Amino acid sequence: MVCVVSVHIDVEMPDVAKSYARALENWKNSGVLPDHFGSEGQWEDNKRLCDSYVYKLHIRLPSEPGWKKTKAQIDRHSNHYLVFSRHWLDYDKIQIISVMSPNGHEKAKTSFMAELERRAEDFQNS
Repeated sequence: MVCVVSVHIDVEMPDVAKSYARALENWKNSGVLPDHFGSEGQWEDNKRLCDSYVYKLHIRLPSEPGWKKTKAQIDRHSNHYLVFSRHWLDYDKIQIISVMSPNGHEKAKTSFMAELERRAEDFQNS
């Protein structure tokens, strides 16, 4: 299947989100990891976000240098997240729901997580 990436209407930094949507789509379809993309995972301690198929991807912002190609993806960490949801009926349908920057780690400890859940559920119900 071909992966298709869209951007939620309420996303922060819409220009960055649109650019990274194209990069995410290319990565998922080609297997070539962009140098601005890092470690990928979920908030395992947040069942509601896991149930909404929400993922976080450590990123470098466009104004920052990318990671070296030799640095393993699992070792690429930053304080910026590209947050996306995969559709429950079609795993290859992805929507970027947030660019958590600056201070992604700190925002992940706030009520902003409920907003991520709302955006993910908007996408899941589309």
